[in-house]
Amino acid sequence: MVLPRVLSLAQIGKLARQTSVELEVFGFGSLCVMAEGRCLLSSYATGDSPNNKGVCSPAHAVRWTEQDGTMQARLSGILIDSYAPGEPAGYPTLCKGRFEVEGERGYVLEEPTSLNALSLLPALIDMGIAAIKIEGRQRSPRYVGDVVGVLRAAIDAACADPARFVPRQEWQSTLGRHAEGDQVTQGAYDRPWR
Repeated sequence: MVLPRVLSLAQIGKLARQTSVELEVFGFGSLCVMAEGRCLLSSYATGDSPNNKGVCSPAHAVRWTEQDGTMQARLSGILIDSYAPGEPAGYPTLCKGRFEVEGERGYVLEEPTSLNALSLLPALIDMGIAAIKIEGRQRSPRYVGDVVGVLRAAIDAACADPARFVPRQEWQSTLGRHAEGDQVTQGAYDRPWR
């Protein structure tokens, strides 16, 4: 069973103790402000439910254009973001777009943030988690190869010596190149609230 990204470590541990079903948790990928699979913003803009299409921004609705050296991302004709030459262009979703509001340009709904549970691997392994899920839909082969390579090496290291496991800087650097936005979090796994 794939658990949603909104559960804390304590909740995952409780579930793991109460079931014989193999559990899978997210270990790396972008986070969302909406209930997973129920984004009304993308449904409104594209006419497609993320549950039916499996993505926030279905490929048929996404357009990348270049204008005066600036890369523009549009979703169903709506300008979501503009990127300066050489600036990394993120996954085009309405909630993580930069818009101009009252003369200021910035993230209006949510600043892109990536989940990185690398440091939690020993705890997840100890709970009996069977698999770590990596967000890979609509991602490049390089993204998938790099992230899978890092997590494979980290899981092997955490299994070999969980008490001394520390994420390596090169692993974090590689994941950082594929993180969405400048913020990284352990998400709900480490939340202090209930």
